[in-house]
Amino acid sequence: MKNSILSPLFIACFLMLGLCFNPVFSTSVMAAEKSQYKKKQTKALRAKVYEKLAKAQEKQEAGDYAQALKILDALKQRKGRSALKPHELAQLYNFYAYVYLAQDKYPQAIRSFEKVLQQPDLFIGMAASTKYALAQLYFATDNVDKAVKTLESWFNIAEKPSPDAYVLLAQGYLQQGKLDKALPKLKKAFSLAKQKGKQPKENWYTLLQYIYAEKKDYKNQVNALEVLVNRWPKKAYWLSLVGVYGELDQDKKRLYVLETAYIQGMLDKESYLVALAQMLSAYDMPYKAAKVMEKGFSDELIEESAKNLERTGDYWRRAKEIKKALPRLAQAAQLSKEGEPGIRLAYLYMNNYQYKNAAATAKKALKKGGIKRPYEARFLLGQALFHAQKYTLARKAFNQVISNTANKEAQLRLHKLANQWLNYMETEIQRQKEIKIYLKA
Repeated sequence: MKNSILSPLFIACFLMLGLCFNPVFSTSVMAAEKSQYKKKQTKALRAKVYEKLAKAQEKQEAGDYAQALKILDALKQRKGRSALKPHELAQLYNFYAYVYLAQDKYPQAIRSFEKVLQQPDLFIGMAASTKYALAQLYFATDNVDKAVKTLESWFNIAEKPSPDAYVLLAQGYLQQGKLDKALPKLKKAFSLAKQKGKQPKENWYTLLQYIYAEKKDYKNQVNALEVLVNRWPKKAYWLSLVGVYGELDQDKKRLYVLETAYIQGMLDKESYLVALAQMLSAYDMPYKAAKVMEKGFSDELIEESAKNLERTGDYWRRAKEIKKALPRLAQAAQLSKEGEPGIRLAYLYMNNYQYKNAAATAKKALKKGGIKRPYEARFLLGQALFHAQKYTLARKAFNQVISNTANKEAQLRLHKLANQWLNYMETEIQRQKEIKIYLKA
């Protein structure tokens, strides 16, 4: 979580304010660090120094950075009685920092701020504002350890820290992987904001839910995410909430959130759309599940693979939309390298009295192989052939089942059924012959 640097103008204004803040570390540490600095700025800049600094500022604001630096360099090189005093050097290096920041030269700005802090008898307000700006620059240049150390030092001399300061420190601890140190600082930011009657910011909640996620504290993560989706309803927050409800085994809430994200057009990946369809089906909403899949196909977000087509066909079947189910299941059977989808399609054909289609589909499926219950599939083929009045082929199918299930205790019931159907078929064939003879007579 890289912290973006504040604008040079903001930092310049911040430094000029010389704000004071409230301690958060031990009283002894705070007192020791505060003792290094003067409580009040007692010495003013000499008139000639002030004039030169004002001129440098004028050049900087005009964008003439080279001239501004030239003026500052000349001031720094003064010798003897005109040499700059420590409090004047502090202001000089401040101005150097402003010029470098205006050019996005962060390493040079950092060195300038560090030199400010090296000056003796530094005014505590200036020390505090410089440390805070310096911490931000360390963050911006990925020197997290220095940033955190500087910010901790800043807290020792600051008064009434803003909630944003606590958030910044929490970010630093997070980047160091110190979750247990980050969380109290972030909570402090929320507490202070509440005291001031201000609303916490979006990124505070983002950090909060991240910490809870890392700590696997999913209940508290849900609370943070629920605020995010209500105040800042972004796709990432909705999908994170889906995942957390999954971790908590709250499937119904997970479904509601996923469907809400879908309605808002936030699901643009196959995995999410398929998951939504599966959950709708699991909660006895197969029609809605099928519609999600069909829209995914038309939007080219879901691949028309054998598995996805079979899912869709099955949703239509369960929704009793057989005319829509059959073509999807037929596509799935054709694309599949195994015969199992074809057998399921053959059963559906059988149940809808399409015996020729059932027989042809079952035959192709058996040829492909990979069927979970091959004996039952062969039995289905025999039934379909019988109803299609393909008696010779049906007899062959039933005999194969009888032969393959003989002396197999697990297949005893199927063995008996195949015998019964074969006997029934032979009786039916004989009955039809007798009817024909009778009609001719």
